[in-house]
Amino acid sequence: MQSKKIKLLMIIPSTLRGGVEEYNLTVASGAVRYGWDVHAAFPDVDGTQSLIRDLNKTGVNYHPLNIAEQEGIGLPGPARHLPRLIRTLSLLQQLKPDVVQITLPQPHVCMPSILACSLLQIPTVVRFGLVSSDCRSFSAGRIKLYSWCRSRCQQWIAISQNNRHLICDLLQIPEKDIICIYNGAKGKAQPNQNRDTLRQQVRHELKLPPECQLAITVGRLNYQKGYIDLIPVLPDLIKDFPYLRFIWVGDGDQRHEIEQQLKQHNVEEYVHLLGYRADVPRLLQASDLFVFPTRFEGGQSFALAEAMVYCVPIVSSDASGIPEVIQHQFHGLLFRTGNSQDALEAIRWAIHHPERMQEMSQQAQIRANDFTEDKMIHDYIKVWQAMSNRRYFGTQAATAHLKAEEL
Repeated sequence: MQSKKIKLLMIIPSTLRGGVEEYNLTVASGAVRYGWDVHAAFPDVDGTQSLIRDLNKTGVNYHPLNIAEQEGIGLPGPARHLPRLIRTLSLLQQLKPDVVQITLPQPHVCMPSILACSLLQIPTVVRFGLVSSDCRSFSAGRIKLYSWCRSRCQQWIAISQNNRHLICDLLQIPEKDIICIYNGAKGKAQPNQNRDTLRQQVRHELKLPPECQLAITVGRLNYQKGYIDLIPVLPDLIKDFPYLRFIWVGDGDQRHEIEQQLKQHNVEEYVHLLGYRADVPRLLQASDLFVFPTRFEGGQSFALAEAMVYCVPIVSSDASGIPEVIQHQFHGLLFRTGNSQDALEAIRWAIHHPERMQEMSQQAQIRANDFTEDKMIHDYIKVWQAMSNRRYFGTQAATAHLKAEEL
């Protein structure tokens, strides 16, 4: 426990609940357990109500902060960022945090909040999430602005080596200047008898035959997660495996398009769109296969980490940082990103070889010990602590502490 409660403010521009929001809930509640005074700020909209409730339950203080990217549209040039900058400055001056963490779903968002922290020279951690290889480039002026902000008591964090490389390439900074902290998953698989009970319960709830095979995917229904790449091969899979059913957990802007394409391929009765669920671990343990067709990730994704923890056989794309975590044919099967035929053959092989896939899932569960929630929270606590020291002991001492630590 800390002898003095350090005030941590977490800022995110979220308007929906997904992986980034679950991450913030996890690390914020972890900081509370360490004895920190934790606050969170993001838009108060329909899509964030459940997150607000869950944060409050864990002892995190919520503050409405309208910094959604659509705010300010219509204003000329840089002026469109002004409302979000003013709101962030106002909240910072009100709360006077010792350290701030800004979590970026994508690298181009939340610039006004990053600027606000640098103007007040508040120790700030900027955590980059999703960075794709086709991410749009920044202007020379924006790169200089980011560089100035980083020099004003900021530490940037990547969530995989691939993620770090892309960030540094995009913003033209040395890779050694960015710390890498992988996502961590919580949970522990239940004994087999409980797992068998879960399998029966979930199939009963979904009105599925008790003998059916369940392939689960967890992720937002949007372009990034690659659901559209999977739909064309579903008829072949269902033809080969009549008892195969798919459960897709998550919601998003592609839901209508996905529903239409499922109908066009005459497979809508085989795919269950469950929307947001709070019982993902339960669904994972009831499933026979975790299928992850994502097109790009910031790291290995929380959904993938959870599948590893719960020992669910994995078939995934080789997008972004996933090969850093999953070794092909040892922890699971990887197929070429965006290649539907590759995905089809990988899923076929997995279903035909359940014993081999179970061996891989056990190796993946062991591998998951390197990516635990406790380790992730502990690593962030060390970074936040070092950054807060900058306010009290000076920038050089805190920087030396950060470089000396082995995360």
